[in-house]
Amino acid sequence: MESSTHRMEVSAGHDHSGMHMGDEDDMCSMNMLFSWSYKNTCIVFEWWHIKTLPGLILSCLAIFGLAYLYEYLKYCINKRQLSQRVLLPNRSLTKINQKDKVSNSILYGLQVGFSFMLMLVFMTYNGWLMLAVLCGAIWGNYSWNASYSPEIDDNSLACH
Repeated sequence: MESSTHRMEVSAGHDHSGMHMGDEDDMCSMNMLFSWSYKNTCIVFEWWHIKTLPGLILSCLAIFGLAYLYEYLKYCINKRQLSQRVLLPNRSLTKINQKDKVSNSILYGLQVGFSFMLMLVFMTYNGWLMLAVLCGAIWGNYSWNASYSPEIDDNSLACH
């Protein structure tokens, strides 16, 4: 792992060892302002690096699918909680068995983690990627929210 001082020296032109000319164009850019530019955008991981228009299109489709799957996950969790309450309507929260508590907590953690990852995609400030998250969430909600039950509290941390 390079020190930040060494990286600054390399970028300032003081040390060229191990540096290939022209690689600056392949570095991930990090926008702190809204942008429609897609070149050199990295999505969550360094290996998910958009360099071309087809890469942008494939990435947008993947993100659309992930946002859609997030809505499906919310639907599955909601359906599971509803079935738990329908099967034993007089069961209070304190009487839920340990196995149900553990599995509900794991599913909730999965949902929160998934929503945070989508939030990180949104925080690229890239308009195309933001639209992909929004469109996937809209389509997923349209597809899976038909069975929404207000009796079940939606206590998720929806970050998208």
